[in-house]
Amino acid sequence: MVRISIVDRIHQSGFAFFHCWDVRFSRLTGRKSNTAAVAVWYRNRLLVVEQSYQCGLTLPGGHIRSNELPVSAATRELREETGVVIAAAEPFLFGRFEQRHTCLSLFECWLAREPEIRIDNREITAASFMTPDAISEPSWTLRSYLRTRRLWS
Repeated sequence: MVRISIVDRIHQSGFAFFHCWDVRFSRLTGRKSNTAAVAVWYRNRLLVVEQSYQCGLTLPGGHIRSNELPVSAATRELREETGVVIAAAEPFLFGRFEQRHTCLSLFECWLAREPEIRIDNREITAASFMTPDAISEPSWTLRSYLRTRRLWS
């Protein structure tokens, strides 16, 4: 079992607290959150992450900063969350999805080599490549992606 430091635990609590308040603020103001995520594939396995502030597995991704292109946000979040570096030209736009308070730009990328994954154990508590059939608790983002992908296959 991996031991989590008190500093990591404090960061995880901070992510949970601020995520909860960000969601509530968005609902109160009616503001839509612009986000980007990237589905990274290697040998028919998908890179999924577990966040410290939400249940279930999801894709690497996060908020799009002002004046940032969605593809740049997706590659930045991938690097920040997993340590995996890809060029902004590698992923292609898979689709755009809307939920009540979120607009998601979803990208897809296939890698020739399995990258080394490094997580901070603060925002991201686990990351690994999995076959889609092995994913038991997908987030809304991951569920939407896999459902749409199956329709296209």
